[in-house]
Amino acid sequence: IATIYETNITLNTVASNNFQSFYTTLIGYDHDSDSIIIKGITKEEITLGLYKGIDTHPISIKPSYGRINGKRIIENIMTFHPLDFSKKKFYKFNCEWNQKEKVLKIKLDKEVL
Repeated sequence: IATIYETNITLNTVASNNFQSFYTTLIGYDHDSDSIIIKGITKEEITLGLYKGIDTHPISIKPSYGRINGKRIIENIMTFHPLDFSKKKFYKFNCEWNQKEKVLKIKLDKEVL
């Protein structure tokens, strides 16, 4: 489960465990599946300059959750998928980990209640 707040994305333990070995993340949006895509990036990939000039977002992993902070991230997501934080404090969505591509897909098509 991923919970989207006005200032961050919080991942539950199951989702955040996939990011234990990553240093930072790339965040994108997939129009076809109406999903947020979070790709884990290693420190080695950063050191090699593979993502130079690309906006990466640190992820902090705690024992029971992971969090990616950034109001700008959420504002960017809202340009693709409507979220109204004046009506709700947060939105919860199911996630799916793609082991081959090392990405987490947050499926925005159906909110978890």
